[in-house]
Amino acid sequence: MFSHYTTVSNVTTNRATRLADPTEARSNCGVGAVVDLDGGPSHRTVADALELLSNLEHRGATGADPDTGDGAGIMLQRPDRFFEAVVDADLPETYAVGSVFMPDDADARAGLQDRFETTLAAHDVSTVAWRDVPTNNDPLGETAVDSEPDVWQVFVAPDGIDDAAFDRALYVARKELEHAVADAEPPGAERFYVCSLDRERLVYKGLLTSDQLADYYPDLRDERVESEIALVHARFSTNTLGAWHLAHPYRGIVHNGEFNTIRGNVNWMRARETDLAADAFGDDLETLKPIVDDPEQSDTASVDNTLELLTSTGRSVEHALRMLIPEAYRGDDAMSPERTAFYDYHASLIEPWDGPALVVATDGQKVAAALDRNGLRPCRYDVTTEGRLIMSSEVGALDTDPETIEQRERLSPGQLLVADPEAGRIVPDDEVFDDLADERYAEWVEAEQRRVPERDSFAPRGDDDALRPRQAAFGYTHDQLEHLLEPMARDGKDPVGSMGDDTPLSVLADHERPLFSYFKQLFAQVSNPPIDYIREELVTSLETRLGHQRNLLDESAAHARQLVLDSPVLTDATTERIKELDGDDDALSTTVVDTTFDPDTDLETAVEKLRADAAAAIEHGADIVVLSDRRVGPDRLAIPSLLATGAVHHSLVRNGLRNHAGLVVESGDPREVHHLATLVGYGAGAVNPYLAYETIEDRVAGPDGADREAAIAAYVDALEDGLLKTMAKMGISTVESYQGAQVFEAVGLDDELVAEYFEGTRIRTGGITLDQLEAELRGCHGVGFGDGRQGAADSDGDEPELERQGEYESRTDGISHGWNRKTTGTIQQAVRGNDYEIYEEFVDLVEGDGGSPETLRGLLAFESDREPVAVDDVEPIESIVERFSTAAMSLGSLSPEAHENNAVAMSRTGGKANTGEGGEPPERFDTERGCEVKQVASGRFGVTTDYSPTPRRSRSRWPRGRSPVRAATSPARR
Repeated sequence: MFSHYTTVSNVTTNRATRLADPTEARSNCGVGAVVDLDGGPSHRTVADALELLSNLEHRGATGADPDTGDGAGIMLQRPDRFFEAVVDADLPETYAVGSVFMPDDADARAGLQDRFETTLAAHDVSTVAWRDVPTNNDPLGETAVDSEPDVWQVFVAPDGIDDAAFDRALYVARKELEHAVADAEPPGAERFYVCSLDRERLVYKGLLTSDQLADYYPDLRDERVESEIALVHARFSTNTLGAWHLAHPYRGIVHNGEFNTIRGNVNWMRARETDLAADAFGDDLETLKPIVDDPEQSDTASVDNTLELLTSTGRSVEHALRMLIPEAYRGDDAMSPERTAFYDYHASLIEPWDGPALVVATDGQKVAAALDRNGLRPCRYDVTTEGRLIMSSEVGALDTDPETIEQRERLSPGQLLVADPEAGRIVPDDEVFDDLADERYAEWVEAEQRRVPERDSFAPRGDDDALRPRQAAFGYTHDQLEHLLEPMARDGKDPVGSMGDDTPLSVLADHERPLFSYFKQLFAQVSNPPIDYIREELVTSLETRLGHQRNLLDESAAHARQLVLDSPVLTDATTERIKELDGDDDALSTTVVDTTFDPDTDLETAVEKLRADAAAAIEHGADIVVLSDRRVGPDRLAIPSLLATGAVHHSLVRNGLRNHAGLVVESGDPREVHHLATLVGYGAGAVNPYLAYETIEDRVAGPDGADREAAIAAYVDALEDGLLKTMAKMGISTVESYQGAQVFEAVGLDDELVAEYFEGTRIRTGGITLDQLEAELRGCHGVGFGDGRQGAADSDGDEPELERQGEYESRTDGISHGWNRKTTGTIQQAVRGNDYEIYEEFVDLVEGDGGSPETLRGLLAFESDREPVAVDDVEPIESIVERFSTAAMSLGSLSPEAHENNAVAMSRTGGKANTGEGGEPPERFDTERGCEVKQVASGRFGVTTDYSPTPRRSRSRWPRGRSPVRAATSPARR
């Protein structure tokens, strides 16, 4: 086993933890729907949906136990004829049915049923009957059976309330019940889950494969189970064990993809709860909170919770979907003004839930499907001459006579489809908006929305005399000036490096590094490429909003009263305009909150005062709060801007004030793209890196320098371009979605520090505490403003020296690099001389076994009390390497020499080389230079009759959606 060091360097951790979190969800699910637009409810719709689901089996997942699926399910309209026959009770004309997972222990189940009935009765809903749903677990794998719940249906009726009140009562009662069971944890609570409780809809689902669903639930094969709407789903989550309750459908939706902004979306929903109000719910609205049941639940469950709230208070399902997953409307000249106004207005209410997403939702009467603005999840559909809509992740998921296909289409990026059986047709997107658009939206936006004038000046407004001390206090280095700021100011682009970062993690480094560097950008979890933010310029947006977000469940002119900025990067001039807003003519008011503190105060106290000051400003009516450290100087230390932002953001979320004001960060701290990205990611609506502007002004000063304003404008362009690139790695298109999304993990920070100031950020390692962070802060401040430290400003006024850390190029006295003269020379010696002892020297150098570990693995040691396994008992290396395979690295991404060298190595050791999508030259066929795995990309790279027969195995790549090469997306029978 591994033993954790108690203390190594300046990192402390004694927690047993895992670097890989098995609860992370990655999905590439199968989604389908069958809707009868003409004939009314029938069993054929159900049977077709089950067949469609079976054909999506390749989109579902299984683990080592092939008979345990990742989840499959179906949502139907309530089958009245069936229930009238099988329920041992007289069902009233108006009733609802619930599908409930229960424990198999009779006593525990009885207790939960009593709690269920009591809760419903308190909301004027009576229980008519319970039905033990027949199930057959013979086909299920051991894993599914071990966690299998007892499935029940409950039939309930209203006590003297109308249909609308009945629907609200079911919603409130279910939420109250869920919260009560989660809090009290009665016996059997771990298997209790309400799949659906609705007057219109019914869900059958479980930890099943697509083929097992109908066998597990015999109900679904009964001819009396009829519906004109059926939604199906096959779940694929590549690194989580499935669970019965995680299968789709949820209460209203099925979903393929992931919402990459989910942490921020959940935080913002939590912040909005304070202001939620709806006359129809009255005091019962408190019972619904938290709206998102569990911040750690799946992203689908979270959007389902939110969609349910929006539709329960009067918005149609298509209205709610367009709020959560809007089109790319800004800059689309072809879009009607009414449609643009709809999106512009609702952007003031809620941020986009962004990421690759296909969401199909139903209210039980119609079906609405929405695709994300990038179109990275395919949705194709046929309409037959019989008036049947067949929708799926791919064409051909349900066998259909081509002669009966009247219409074959796909959803375009950002498009919405509404299928309305009552109207007997698919309602065109434009017609949907005829109902959604309202002239009030344009009027309210025109009257209430504020915009800052176009940038008319990039000139900095700082204290030139104190430039170098402030640079040192904020940790500026010559490396950053020469390798980052100067190229950004010259070229207008964020400089691109290569071959990764071989410097130690900040927590293990001998040099002080900014807090930003302890946060690592995450990448999109599903198998999408990053968004091409240049080619996809139409769908990306840097627009950001500052101001009060009001009651999400209401609409008024005041909801549009926000300041809209084209970019979160503020010039000094724009920042001054924002700071001057006084609430009179501007209708918006700004308060500046100081983020500096007296050296006699400790950092924790300073942060708590900052939180209190920000809250007080908002309670006194501030619509915008500017967190400013411009007062930094000999007698004032600056709270690190990321700490200030995260601390204030999360404090305001917790006390219900976050959505009452926008946050602007005015700081000398940020200067790199990553700095900007983390500030926005932890809640800043806009950032003014004023010291970076002054630094650029200083660098271009003199007769041979560039124009000051042109250089700063280029630097701003570089920040904006870099932010778009960073967002694109996560599949996020809009800054409004990225703000507060926290798409980072912390490496080398103390758990308690992260939990308090960056709540919800994943931390696997432990690390430095707030006290250690304060010591580094005071060290930098001392260098800048003088405390006797080497390199610090002296009493005669000499300027401090900025460090040359050697972050981007190895220096003898700088930051250690993993690849340096010694490590490079040692590995070359070992390989050329085939000398294992020298190789062990190389390992000692790389792993830090000499006492200075520079990597996480360098902190680990093997510890075991058992005897080593004899070499003779271990499989020979010659047979092990036969299972080795190179990654699919294309010719072109590797040089011809490297690509061929990999193939030769695999041929000689018995392993397998993969051509990648680029194939290989014909002269390598049938030689040791040839690859045994040939990748075949449809319609690409000249796949020939000579190429195709040569491999021992092949790998096919097929198109999906808008991506030219995507694997495993054709129907099961391909």
